[in-house]
Amino acid sequence: MGALLLAPLASFAGPWTLKSQQDGISLWTRENPQGLVDIKGQCEVVTRLSAFVAVMEDMASMPKWVAHNAGTRRLAKPSATEDIIHSRFHLPWPAKDRDMVTYSRWSQGEDGVLHLDIEDRGQAYPAEPGYLRMNGVEGHWTLTPQGGGLTEISYQGSADPAGLLPHWLVNRIATRSTRQTLAGLCGRITALDYQDSQYPFVTEPPATRTRSERR
Repeated sequence: MGALLLAPLASFAGPWTLKSQQDGISLWTRENPQGLVDIKGQCEVVTRLSAFVAVMEDMASMPKWVAHNAGTRRLAKPSATEDIIHSRFHLPWPAKDRDMVTYSRWSQGEDGVLHLDIEDRGQAYPAEPGYLRMNGVEGHWTLTPQGGGLTEISYQGSADPAGLLPHWLVNRIATRSTRQTLAGLCGRITALDYQDSQYPFVTEPPATRTRSERR
């Protein structure tokens, strides 16, 4: 799903450094040889795992919480756990608007951790007029149950933003948008409409199972 943007392209980067901890959101950065920063974000919230899936499925609402998102739509759904998504982003001046096409896949291990892996598919679809196509998009969302209904949500991603953006601008947009998106997600995911959702490919931890899921 197109939930973060302009995270610089990772390549032989150094160790992670904690950049900030504010309002329950932690951000780490590391500089890569291109002079850009890679970003990793994390937050904790009381939620069902299925609620995260529901938030990602609610593509019409993504502009309300994903930083700079100007619209997200599904292009194809190969299976119940796979999607091909087109996302558009309106960026602050002087950056031009960007878009990306991604393939995403849900999976859950025996440890109960829910994963959403995102890969680039931009080369397989025609360019969107008025947008620069981002390349090399990769992302990984991880939801780790912590007990008592608490869930750790983490994201790490990278992409080539394309165009001739100065490094300082890419780094600033990436850092701010990551924090804004995580804050929006953690505030939105607790809504009852999302918490009531159920998906056959998601097994909830005991603390967040509904009565029907306990049977």
